[in-house]
Amino acid sequence: MQKILFFDLDGTVLDTLPDIARSANYALDKLGFPTQTTEQVRAAIGHGIRNLLRDLMGCHDTQILEECREIFKTHYDLHKTDTTKPFDGILPLLQLLKAQGNNLVLISNKYDGATKELARIFFGSLFDGVYGSRDDVAAKPDRQIFDLVCQEMGLDKEQVIYIGDSEVDCQFAANCGMKFIGVDWGFRTHAQLVDAGASVIASTPDELKELIDKI
Repeated sequence: MQKILFFDLDGTVLDTLPDIARSANYALDKLGFPTQTTEQVRAAIGHGIRNLLRDLMGCHDTQILEECREIFKTHYDLHKTDTTKPFDGILPLLQLLKAQGNNLVLISNKYDGATKELARIFFGSLFDGVYGSRDDVAAKPDRQIFDLVCQEMGLDKEQVIYIGDSEVDCQFAANCGMKFIGVDWGFRTHAQLVDAGASVIASTPDELKELIDKI
């Protein structure tokens, strides 16, 4: 049976943490803010670049945040593939799911341009739709992006399965009424996903395939 599978990007299909951390610290340093460890960046990822930088800086000044965001984007656009790569086993999994006729959609809180380029570079045409963060659409966990994707692609909302690695993803699935499968190889631990409300969690892409088949 054909399935509709929505995937998160960062921490779910791509290991982007080192490149995000370097660009974040580049921007922080440029503006005179203390740099952060990779683990501090990991803990703050999930709500988009603007919120990531706000949390790392401890600053709520709109003008400073926007300047920091632009510095980040300029650096990240040049360095987003320095070390980023798909998690082991993800590419064969996506290829298999696609060959089986499933609808694959990528939804990220990363800004839209970078999301689309990373998807193209690492996954070619495997995804039927790729949606990043846009100023005119509320980010996850708000359901607005979910409604938009389903409308634009003509998808049955009741049939969507969502795969993600964070509490944001778990809440997004709950807000949209999607079945959720958490993955614990990304930016949150198994225990953190359980605390966020996830009841179905995969630890490897093979386990993820088995769980998808059971739904």
